[in-house]
Amino acid sequence: MSIKPLAISFIAFIGLNLTACGSGTKNDEPKQLTPTPTGNIVDNSAVADYRLVIYGNSHSSQLGSIIETLISDQLPNKTIETVTISGRFLDEIAAVTANLEQLEKNTWSHAIFQGQKYSQFGATDYPTHATERLIAKAKSNNITPILFPEHPQRGDPSEAERVYNLHQSISQQELSCVAPVGLVWNRVLDVMPTVELHHADGNHASYAGKVLTAMTFYEIITGELADAIPYNPALQLDQQQQALFGQIVTQVLLEHPACPQS
Repeated sequence: MSIKPLAISFIAFIGLNLTACGSGTKNDEPKQLTPTPTGNIVDNSAVADYRLVIYGNSHSSQLGSIIETLISDQLPNKTIETVTISGRFLDEIAAVTANLEQLEKNTWSHAIFQGQKYSQFGATDYPTHATERLIAKAKSNNITPILFPEHPQRGDPSEAERVYNLHQSISQQELSCVAPVGLVWNRVLDVMPTVELHHADGNHASYAGKVLTAMTFYEIITGELADAIPYNPALQLDQQQQALFGQIVTQVLLEHPACPQS
């Protein structure tokens, strides 16, 4: 696997014209998405109470709290609770019985899985069985599983595509939603090349990068459009920057849907 940074900087928003479809009315009952031999995914986007468990390492730091801020502010009729289970890699996390039991003991609506080992340059193939096991366990407990392919390290945009494709291949083995985090980052950096999405180490996310990633998960979890999020000073971003982040998240998810289509 790889690791990433944190900081903020901004370039002026230059005429980006992005469009997205509106979201429709939802029922409060979960609905089944496309069935496959690996099992259905339950769509919990319309539930009244979001309960999110995040399995991951330092790249998931603050993700839960920022998602909580977004959902609490934008969807006041919903409740949101997040818990993070930390470890170095998903194979090590899955090897701890208590971590697996968390998927059975609590009524989670969604589970995010981050920390699949991968080779930065694609020279080594690491087993994905542990990640697949976590996905299967989540689905067996009516939890919506979402894979979190990490953003690319600074200066290596091609890493985003490699890591995204790896997680898509995992989903082909054990059906899961796959968040196009790296693709969102690349699009933002194309439009705003001086924005500091990375921490000083060139690897982890800056605060701005964490907000961008959280906005991606906000739309996947809730089904609400990120480009419809009004300016929120609690996010500590420039108003124009926040608006552009939301537009790009929604556009990329329109082009690369995270979850199988019903």
